[in-house]
Amino acid sequence: MAISCSKDPEKKTIDWETTPVQSVRGMQARQYQKADLTMEMRTRAMDTYKFEKDSVPTTKEVYSEGFEVYIYNEDGLLESQLVAEGAQHTTARRKDDWMAFGNVNILNHVKGERIITDTVYWDKQAEQIYTDNYVIMTSPKGKLQGYGMRSDQRANRSTILRPFDSYGRVVEDSTKFYIDTVNFVGPLPRIK
Repeated sequence: MAISCSKDPEKKTIDWETTPVQSVRGMQARQYQKADLTMEMRTRAMDTYKFEKDSVPTTKEVYSEGFEVYIYNEDGLLESQLVAEGAQHTTARRKDDWMAFGNVNILNHVKGERIITDTVYWDKQAEQIYTDNYVIMTSPKGKLQGYGMRSDQRANRSTILRPFDSYGRVVEDSTKFYIDTVNFVGPLPRIK
């Protein structure tokens, strides 16, 4: 209902690119294959925008208050984790673009590797994550840094494209091994 003193009330148009059509707080989503959990996503805030840009219907989801993704392997163990300050998912003309930004940390718990960068993109069709930004990659074997990174979407096979000043190369110690601290269930039983 509108009440006005003049004959023609002011018409205001809504800018749908900046006005969310949906806001969700405390969101958690899970993906299953058959009965097995394969992926879990968490965020404190998601806003959805629907608009037309250059006559193309576009949907944009903005995760502004933290973004976390957990990837599980076939055995149900936590394999990889992505944590970022925010993310954005844009769908237009059958394109599905994902971007995580702000202190992006990608951890592969099984291999003990960590990738730190500012922005990372996910190509869903190619099943890879990538960035052209500055990257630091650490593992039990050492530390690498450079610009640009390509990896499979599980962060199992990561490559820095233009490395520089890499350091921390560790000589392999045959008595030392890496323990997956996230999925570790306790000490190995004593063999009698």
